[in-house]
Amino acid sequence: MSLGAALRALIGDLAALFTAEGARLWFLLGCGTVLQAAFWYLATPGPALLGFAPRAPDTAAVGITWTVVTLLAVPVLLFTASGGTLREMRLSRGDSRFGWAAVGVVSLFAVPIVSLAAANAPELALAYPWAGAAVGRSVTALVGWAGLYALYYLSFETFYRGFLLGALERPFGTRTALWLQACAATMVHLGKPLPETLAALPASLLFGVIAVRTRSVFYPAIAHLVIGLTLDVAVLARSGALFQ
Repeated sequence: MSLGAALRALIGDLAALFTAEGARLWFLLGCGTVLQAAFWYLATPGPALLGFAPRAPDTAAVGITWTVVTLLAVPVLLFTASGGTLREMRLSRGDSRFGWAAVGVVSLFAVPIVSLAAANAPELALAYPWAGAAVGRSVTALVGWAGLYALYYLSFETFYRGFLLGALERPFGTRTALWLQACAATMVHLGKPLPETLAALPASLLFGVIAVRTRSVFYPAIAHLVIGLTLDVAVLARSGALFQ
């Protein structure tokens, strides 16, 4: 085959990926890939790995601001501008009765497991709390951090269990879409402590199932927040920095 023929074949194969029929899918997936990369580099864990950013309130605030932009604001704009709805993104109250029960079940198992992990995995103590020991100085500081952290988890769940799952579900089916969003959410954990990265896949599948069952990203966001705060409190308590 000549170089010209090979070039034409490659261009034809690439063009087949951008058909008019699947325009919304490739548009959202392409944008989603760029947004996930931006989140990794600008929010977490990129700054810590590439810029050696310290664990401090201002560092966490900047990271969470970028998280809101890359995983919440822009995805909502792209999803709705391309013909989707907030309900399809599961940005609704959904089934609150099942949702709160699911949060309770997750918390019942996750709190002791995460507390045990914090005591036996020193790499977790090197990475958390994201905002540093300052968040454990008082109840007020911890509550304030919880509110900011909630915004982070809402953004995270909106992107993976709302934007990405919503974009994939119709063309690929719910089951495949759940696996694909879980794989993407696991990959964005690369660079974080190994126990957290290993737990990301089963946790992402669980949060995805909760989002599908409840038709809302709010309940997986709350469950995710419980896990994150439990880890922070456990690390602070173990180091003697809680309310000191």
